[in-house]
Amino acid sequence: MRLTEKQLGGWSLLLGTVAVALGYLLSPGRGAVDTVPSTNLNDLTLAMARNATLSYTIPVVIICGALLMLNGLLTLRRYAAPVPRLGLLAMAIALVIQMTMRGLDYMIVGMGLAALESDPARSDEWLQSALQMQRMVWGLHFTSSVAGYVGIVILALGLAFRPEPVRLPQALNGIVAVLAVASLVVFISAWHSNQLELAFAPVFAAMSVAGLVYMALLGRGLASSKDRQTNNPEPEVS
Repeated sequence: MRLTEKQLGGWSLLLGTVAVALGYLLSPGRGAVDTVPSTNLNDLTLAMARNATLSYTIPVVIICGALLMLNGLLTLRRYAAPVPRLGLLAMAIALVIQMTMRGLDYMIVGMGLAALESDPARSDEWLQSALQMQRMVWGLHFTSSVAGYVGIVILALGLAFRPEPVRLPQALNGIVAVLAVASLVVFISAWHSNQLELAFAPVFAAMSVAGLVYMALLGRGLASSKDRQTNNPEPEVS
């Protein structure tokens, strides 16, 4: 059975979303394994180093999943109206930044391992180097999150008025747009406060789950949509 472009893009978006969700769920320090407060970069670095095998595996899973998602978003962008295309572009940029962050994680894990295995003097040097890179990742996280939230807002609003080709319910797209705006406000408000960051941790987790579910629905909708002729057929030459 040959897959059409829409089917391949839809399944890529759906399966990529599942892979990324699983990767972040099992990420040491950030996910369900050896969880530490995300604002404590020192503990986060050591948690990643303590679970080095998993820390080296998860970025590969996330990057592969993100590549599948990227293919799905670009396929959807080809068939979407102009406004949703702008949102999809922002989301694609956010995915590329996320992949870059996971590459930096590889280096952070190596520095964290060196910190655990070295003498106290060298250990502190390795840890400080890892923390500098963690701050870079944290800055990229801000950029990626803002681009992702803004992209979802624009995409959902665009699909609310021009639902082709995924044809999700108009009300669902409206709700997603409102939630994405609220999420962006909460995210920026809590950025400079460790207390707010910890207090809103369940909210951030719920926002991430909601966003991933929406991506999966988009993938399912794209995979099940019917191809339509978008260009005028060329006349036959007799």
